[in-house]
Amino acid sequence: MNRILIIFLLIGFYSCGEKQKSEKKAESVEIGKSVSEIKDFELLQDFEKNKAEFGTDTFELNNHSADGGELKVFHDKNFDYIVYDFWLYGETGKLNYTYWTEKNGKMNFKFVKQLKYDYDKPYYEEGYKTDSIIRYLSYSDSKIKLFDINKTEITESELIEKSKSEMESFFRDVTKGIEIIK
Repeated sequence: MNRILIIFLLIGFYSCGEKQKSEKKAESVEIGKSVSEIKDFELLQDFEKNKAEFGTDTFELNNHSADGGELKVFHDKNFDYIVYDFWLYGETGKLNYTYWTEKNGKMNFKFVKQLKYDYDKPYYEEGYKTDSIIRYLSYSDSKIKLFDINKTEITESELIEKSKSEMESFFRDVTKGIEIIK
């Protein structure tokens, strides 16, 4: 009886050890995924998870909207992307565009999040209502993709081109004259 108990214990310990080895192997595969392989919504999640590790530079954007705005640039040597977070405030809405770019100095976009708030009347009037739109633009494939708030791909080529053009020209126009040192 003791021999049988010992055999069962040995089998149990051996199987637990094998399970731990396989879990460690799976964990190392997940950790081994480099930041350069992160795409689309994983990039957004990676930034939110690691945001505290980034250094931040803030720029006032006074000449781009009625009530001003700001640009926060998030950068860190351990990540291969830079995040540009724009906020513009106006009487009838506000914009938040967040751009993930490559860190190579060429400003190649990886991913863009567009958040628009529209008010039905100026914010200083009582009872104004807010409507919001969230869209995402992905540059990770050879073809640029547009997604809605539910992360569902929008395939209408005219809307994709309009959003791409709007987001790229916004970035160019607002960062013109701002010297960003990486």
